[in-house]
Amino acid sequence: MRRAVPIGLVLLVATQTTWTQQPRTHDLALTPEHVHWGYYDSRVPPVLRITSGDRVRVETMVAGGLQRVRLAGASESEIPESLKTVELRVTERGPGAHPMTGPIFVEGAEAGDALEVRILAIEFLHPFGVVAFNPVGGVIPDDFPYAHFQLLRWQPGADRVQFKPGVSLTLAPFFGSIGVAPPPLIGRISSRPPGWHGGNLDNKDLVAGSTLYLPVHVQGALLSIGDGHGMQGDGEVTGTALETSLRGTFEVRVRKGR
Repeated sequence: MRRAVPIGLVLLVATQTTWTQQPRTHDLALTPEHVHWGYYDSRVPPVLRITSGDRVRVETMVAGGLQRVRLAGASESEIPESLKTVELRVTERGPGAHPMTGPIFVEGAEAGDALEVRILAIEFLHPFGVVAFNPVGGVIPDDFPYAHFQLLRWQPGADRVQFKPGVSLTLAPFFGSIGVAPPPLIGRISSRPPGWHGGNLDNKDLVAGSTLYLPVHVQGALLSIGDGHGMQGDGEVTGTALETSLRGTFEVRVRKGR
């Protein structure tokens, strides 16, 4: 069974595909050298080069950094050191709020091709996340003229989280932002809106087992990934999902002329 959902120039396909070639697996850990914060830009040099068909394990940091996490009540002892290091050392930021891991250069990818990003597995880097809203944010900005932050914790390996006494929700992790570099003439663009490059789709169907097709605009495609979510409804009604840090395993292929 195949289900396709058009998203502008991006196509999400949930399917099962059989590939016979034995892939090579790469690791892209969460370090300052692997993060560009708040933007997509074809001038960002790649931090990893892979061959079409290879797999990559990618670690990403919670959107917005650690300020919301700390305001929500996370202790320093439960925040992984890798997040603290990225927060301290990646000082060039904006205009968006998302620390993006990458970019990944895919050999053979050229403008006019499609990049097939198959999501094989998703894991949590820490067993907590934060939901929040800010004044003049979300879909009802005038109803709540103040900010609120709530930390949600769950047991490692759990598939549900308690939102409040008597209310538990199913965890369904996915990456809010998966994108390639935009065309060179566009320059640097914010990580906040989606576009021709993919980017901040915030599509809850991008769970493990789904495949995302993105149009390639520059040599190597320059794939970046970030904005981990523990779960989300149909969009970020308050301006956030359950924001968290994730590790994802992806299989990436070039589809020539597609």
